[in-house]
Amino acid sequence: MKFKYFRNLNKNERYSTTKRQLKSVFSNIEMDVLFGLVRKFEFDSRCPNKPNIVGNVVASISYSRDRTVDFSLYPLLIADYSNSASDDFNNQILLTIKQWLEDQINKPDTALLGYEELVIEWSGKEHLLHKVKFL
Repeated sequence: MKFKYFRNLNKNERYSTTKRQLKSVFSNIEMDVLFGLVRKFEFDSRCPNKPNIVGNVVASISYSRDRTVDFSLYPLLIADYSNSASDDFNNQILLTIKQWLEDQINKPDTALLGYEELVIEWSGKEHLLHKVKFL
């Protein structure tokens, strides 16, 4: 795991998780992690089936045909993302992300046609996961 970028936050911002938490869950997986490289998530213009996202995207992880992994986290206002939301992300969502990533890693080369992305949205009440495929 390589932390490629880390944006320092304003006093009223936070990330959904920490470097330490990511290291404990993904210690055995090679990936690039970007904390706040961009301030807001945007879909690639080539995305054929964009999911309807109304809340804030807290993180996205992509797995490409060349078997590289990019995990991006986005800054959130503390007022919009409580400690309990962060706890849910760390205790539930990270494990779901890890399972999704392991499923991608275990696919045969012939099943990797483009790249796939898992987008994690915070609706204000719960985390929603959106799976997107780019061919």
